Amino acid sequence: MAYTPHTWETDEIITADKLNNLENGVAAVKDGIDGKDGATGAKGDTGAAGKDGVTGPAGKDGLSVKSGELTTDADGKLTGGTLTMSDDSTVTLTVKSATA
Repeated sequence: MAYTPHTWETDEIITADKLNNLENGVAAVKDGIDGKDGATGAKGDTGAAGKDGVTGPAGKDGLSVKSGELTTDADGKLTGGTLTMSDDSTVTLTVKSATA
């Protein structure tokens, strides 16, 4: 219960209720109850970093080239090719010729 101070006036009669209110207010301060908050203190140092979390599962390995085959025409000119990837899929190579 919060303490409500009484403003005493001259010739006012002292009653048991008013004295008990005063006693309860003193007891609350003595016990640290209903006191006002003090000023906020200075910010403390940053704490140590926390532990790393659990490592997740490994991701899927990327593809790599397993083999390659180049295609030439009758004159020996490179015209294209095929790459076979590590998962046995294939990639077609397109060859473009530069002209002078």
